[in-house]
Amino acid sequence: MLHGFRWGIGLSAMATVLGGLGMWRAERMAQPELAEVPFPKFAQLPTLPPLPLPPPTLDGLAKQIRVRVVSATSGEPLAGAMVALLRGPVDLAQPLEAALTNREGVALFTETQAGLFTICARGAGHEEDCEAEVGVVAGGELSVDLRLPPGAVIEGQVVQQDGLPAAGVRLMAMGTTVNGRLTVMPTQAVTDAEGRYRLDGVTPGYVRVTPFTSEGQGSVRAPDAEVQAGEVARLDIRLAGFAPVTVHVDPVTNGLGDVDVRSVSLSGPLRRQPDGSWTGMSEAGAQDAGASGYISWLWAHGETKVTLTPGVAATVRVRFAAPKGLIARRPPPKEEDDTSGRFELAGRVFLRDGTPVKGVRVSTEVPMFIGPCGNEPRFHSHHRFDGAEFVIRPMAGVREVYAWLDDGRAGKLTAVGREGERVSADIWLEETGAVVGQLEVGDDYYTDNREVIIVDDMWYGVWHRTRQDGSFIVAGLSPGKHVLQTPAGIVNFNINARERTDLGLLKAQPPAELSSAEP
Repeated sequence: MLHGFRWGIGLSAMATVLGGLGMWRAERMAQPELAEVPFPKFAQLPTLPPLPLPPPTLDGLAKQIRVRVVSATSGEPLAGAMVALLRGPVDLAQPLEAALTNREGVALFTETQAGLFTICARGAGHEEDCEAEVGVVAGGELSVDLRLPPGAVIEGQVVQQDGLPAAGVRLMAMGTTVNGRLTVMPTQAVTDAEGRYRLDGVTPGYVRVTPFTSEGQGSVRAPDAEVQAGEVARLDIRLAGFAPVTVHVDPVTNGLGDVDVRSVSLSGPLRRQPDGSWTGMSEAGAQDAGASGYISWLWAHGETKVTLTPGVAATVRVRFAAPKGLIARRPPPKEEDDTSGRFELAGRVFLRDGTPVKGVRVSTEVPMFIGPCGNEPRFHSHHRFDGAEFVIRPMAGVREVYAWLDDGRAGKLTAVGREGERVSADIWLEETGAVVGQLEVGDDYYTDNREVIIVDDMWYGVWHRTRQDGSFIVAGLSPGKHVLQTPAGIVNFNINARERTDLGLLKAQPPAELSSAEP
């Protein structure tokens, strides 16, 4: 019996185990492993393109503008140099939008309005260097490197009409270099309690100094001779006192149409009044009252000599007429309104594979308001942006807009815009190349002289930049053989896509000597 009992217990236990295994197997059968089944291609949804980004804009603050300033001779960073953002022609009566460099020679602008600039710098013992036509969009960044050549110093004393020192007089110096280039950024100084001043960092050449007092803008003064680099020139100024002036402009239209007087000035600009007259303060003494502007599409001007007495009001009449021979295609926009007659074009620049570029120049033709003489090249703006985004302001109408990189890749589009309109369009670059080189130039060389470079019998102003030192680049050239024509002669060269063909220094050819046998 005991043996049968043990067998009964064993069978019962085995049944329990087998029953448990059966339940586990049944549970596995009830919860099978999931297998991935391919989704039928015909039922798959198409890939949606990314949402379009809003076009860039100038309506907002730039994230950062970083300007590094070094000495052109030593390469050392210059601390305490003044860096200015110039958004248009400089008004000497207004302060500059400026910052000073730190010990590393870096000036940062972090709370400045986006826009299109010329960026210049000056430092103690160093004249200006500028990068013209740069731009930064709202939220964007811009980096600029400037190298300052040696400069000059002008110092002296400013006294009042009675000979007493004139304290707090602001002096602004502008000049013309030896090659005829006008300086862009003024050198500034303020007289101390003894009326003394020091203009450090003046551009060598012919310098004009304008004093600004609490009464008004004084007459322009200049040193007796050209100022040399490293020189300390002397210029003492005796103010002549000021007088209130009213100028009436008498136009001579000869039936031509509308009269547009843009400015009237004596020692400084006057303000237009509702009755059409112009009023303000002028320094006393012998002055020229001048008016400039347009009559219809003709440039017009007028000038009258006048002698003013300190404190005595004067009324002057100026004849305003259009000289013969100077015909404008249309009056240019007024300098105080850079949007007049223009539209805003915003977009991005891409490589052929859709990659946004990391830095680009965007150019378009600059209208010539005075008709050209003969077969002359057209001039173009060349705004540089650090990223792929750009905003420029072409003249209203149908405009060709070009974009190019320093490696030669370039592209273009045709944009159409009405005055005040905002237009958005992107530019895609083609697989082109560039030619670079340097012309041997003299003191009479005029900066940005585009007409001296001709490729394949064409001026490439849209993709072409020539610098003051004679170095040049022409981008947008298709791969293959090309011909360059310069004052140095004719050069044959080859272009590869995405490459710069460097022609080196091109020396001017000496004039052919006449044979002694020739008459």
